[in-house]
Amino acid sequence: MLKSPTINYKYLFKMKRNILLYLLLFSLLVNVFQYVNSKSIIDKYEKDINKFKTKIENLETKETTDLNLKNSK
Repeated sequence: MLKSPTINYKYLFKMKRNILLYLLLFSLLVNVFQYVNSKSIIDKYEKDINKFKTKIENLETKETTDLNLKNSK
């Protein structure tokens, strides 16, 4: 007669728990990566914005000084 295979439920429970643990760790790593990546992009955009603001301010002051010089002549 053939014996029916027995299922070791303790092993399946451990395996399921390990898989869930690895999935949790993986999702945490993905979230950390997304946070760091987005933070660096935002920092770069802020740096660019500040650079362009200073350029605009410099051009505006140059324009006003040029107008003042023309008016004084």
